[in-house]
Amino acid sequence: MRAFRGVANFVGMIVTGGLGVTFVVAGVGRADLLSFASITPYLDRAPGTIFLIVVGAALILVGVRFLVAGADERVRSGVFSREADGGRVALTGFAVREFISGILRDEIGLDRFRVALQHRGGGVAITVRVTLTPEQRVTSVSERIQSVLSRQVPERTGVEVSDVSILVRGIRSLGRNRVAREEIIHAPDVER
Repeated sequence: MRAFRGVANFVGMIVTGGLGVTFVVAGVGRADLLSFASITPYLDRAPGTIFLIVVGAALILVGVRFLVAGADERVRSGVFSREADGGRVALTGFAVREFISGILRDEIGLDRFRVALQHRGGGVAITVRVTLTPEQRVTSVSERIQSVLSRQVPERTGVEVSDVSILVRGIRSLGRNRVAREEIIHAPDVER
């Protein structure tokens, strides 16, 4: 539903803004650009010009309203908030992702990962897509990620965690390709 509202606001903004610009262009006397041949005699008189400018301005304002509604919806969908003793505390999705990335990098020791957040209930559902090395055990790393994030995110941000999902995108050695490339570069010339 939220995605539909965003698309509807964007389409509404484009359509009404475009119509508004069209009416204003026609109202200021440049109807020849728009090819309104059948109504040009009316538009050339003062009442027609005023009508076009007023309708165009109104449509532009409606387009701006759609733009503001879309921006507000986008901001609201990315904010995680809670009530505190002194008032409301809100964190953007970017701040929560940045915090989680720091935990994954510094405390768990992951180099390659992506974090996605989704509002769920009164909290956040976290999805971590990660690439592990062959030395890392998938189950132990996954359980550690889930345990650490489930404990530290609510503790340090106040945002409740409803779910932590792990998707292992790949298991590959990061150093092997570099070593192989260096061996090829430094290999002695072979006569052919």
